[in-house]
Amino acid sequence: MNRTPVPRPVPWRRPAWRVVVFCAIVVVAFVALLVRLIQVQLVQGERYRAQAQANQIRLIPVAAPRGIIFDRHGTAIARSRPSFVVGVIPSEVRNAARELKTLAEILGVDDRVLWYRLLHHRGVNYDGFDNVVVNEPYGPVILAEDLPVAAVARLSEVLTDLPGVDLEVQPIRDYPHGRAGSHLVGYVGAITQQEYEELKHRGYSPNDVIGKDGLEQTYDAYLRGTPGGQRVVVDATGAVVANIKLGSRAAIPGDTLRTNLDWRLQQIAENALADQIRSLGRRTLSGAVVAEDPWTGAILALASYPNYDPNDFAAVRWKHIARDLTDPAQPLFNRAIAAATPTGSTFKMVTGSAALTEGVVRVNQIVDDTGGWDCGGYYARDIAAGGLGNTTFVPALAASSDGYFFRLAWWLGNERLRKYALAFGLNAKTGIDLPGENEGNWPTSAWERRVFGVPMEPSEACFLGIGQGAMQATPLQMVNVASAVINGGTLYQPQIVREIRSPGGRVVAQFPPRVIRHVPVTAAALAAVRAGMSKVTDPGGTAYGLAIDGLPFSGKTGTVETDGGNGPNTTWFIAWAPTAHPKFAVAVFVDRSGGYGATVAAPIARSILTQYFHKKP
Repeated sequence: MNRTPVPRPVPWRRPAWRVVVFCAIVVVAFVALLVRLIQVQLVQGERYRAQAQANQIRLIPVAAPRGIIFDRHGTAIARSRPSFVVGVIPSEVRNAARELKTLAEILGVDDRVLWYRLLHHRGVNYDGFDNVVVNEPYGPVILAEDLPVAAVARLSEVLTDLPGVDLEVQPIRDYPHGRAGSHLVGYVGAITQQEYEELKHRGYSPNDVIGKDGLEQTYDAYLRGTPGGQRVVVDATGAVVANIKLGSRAAIPGDTLRTNLDWRLQQIAENALADQIRSLGRRTLSGAVVAEDPWTGAILALASYPNYDPNDFAAVRWKHIARDLTDPAQPLFNRAIAAATPTGSTFKMVTGSAALTEGVVRVNQIVDDTGGWDCGGYYARDIAAGGLGNTTFVPALAASSDGYFFRLAWWLGNERLRKYALAFGLNAKTGIDLPGENEGNWPTSAWERRVFGVPMEPSEACFLGIGQGAMQATPLQMVNVASAVINGGTLYQPQIVREIRSPGGRVVAQFPPRVIRHVPVTAAALAAVRAGMSKVTDPGGTAYGLAIDGLPFSGKTGTVETDGGNGPNTTWFIAWAPTAHPKFAVAVFVDRSGGYGATVAAPIARSILTQYFHKKP
């Protein structure tokens, strides 16, 4: 019986091509690994070694001196001075409770004060020292500044027994003129957590001191400089290796600001404003002065009262800071650029030039000023009963006749009045290089519906035309209006800083005069306004009796009713001198002072002019 042979299994053999491919992959991988190894070790060895070392090195920062701020003549307005400070490097502290208690005894303060500063650094509330170590291991957390020499000497003796406590000299901001110019310069303070989050992408650190207001804030990026500090080595856990000392990195001072300010004029303005307000005997009174070069828009002086001492903020004098923050007179409020109120008759500069440009009245046209005008069913009356009788534009402006200007404003109407108010820069920020500017207000029917619930009435033109009603402007805006009247209608952007220079003297930035617009008024109209304001101290002028021997000056008074006529008047005065070739224009504003522009604000301007031009008072 034949049997079918069982087939034998064929033994499996590895295909040759697979072996070749596998070997090729191994060889390629080995070559790639070898190439990469050569690249890392030989070609880029120094680079990776430097990166590894950088990961082990930390910088304990020391602030750079902030740049100096000068006036146009080289007078230092803000600078830095050396100050002894004591702080802690949290990761190096061995016994926080013992060390802070020792520090408190030397400094003569309660240790709870130091604990508060440590656990509330930069406005962050830490729940314990360990949390500080985690979040700010290298600090330094500054606990006290401006140490007296005696405290420095005692602290130096025990410093070796206080690991992590650091005594060093750091620059502190110094304002040599104290309160003068405080609203111009501003002040500095420690960066808050919120500010740090907003600024860290620009290279700011959690321990920076930054500008908080004024020029210090606007130009902080230039003034701050580049911090230096002590370099230390840390181990894998982030702890400082104490026995390895590295060289320190020098700080680079900030850039220098050279401003348009005339510090002599600034101090004269500050004193004249303060003296007049104090003489009125009411502590809560406030006011402002702004002086501007009408040919360039350069700000020569800017004062706001009450003011404050920025050194209190630089040296962290908490009691003084708290007093400024809670004072009902609001000394931190910059009234020169942010106090917007009706301007009274100073606005007649705008109304008059608009009326002459539009042809609603001619310069020599005789108008019978009866002391009032029918404004669409509402008879508006001048405070001076009877008016001027037959008069023309120039004497009517010098006498500030409301009856005359009621009819000019009525003839112009709300729409044209608004056109010229906006052309002269009202209802818009000027763009001055200071934070906190108020754009003021010029009402519209839509605005009045939103605020009062009723539309705008045609009769409102009469009151807006004399600077009353819902219009509002700042002293800065009004001095800018005056400058445009002087220079023939060019509205400049007010500018404080003229140029920025590096510590070595290289020009970093310059700020030449910048034109906002040319106001669409005729040269003849502006000439008539100037002529009327030149007669303000003549008989019949609202500032008669305030003339200065040897110094002809032009001006315009303004008096604003408050609380519907039941509150104290707000007073204004606009002036420039000399009349023929003005060196500067000045706006003076005193809020709710009572009296009149001629009796309150004008004497301030007169005092400024007499002192600046060396005339007899």
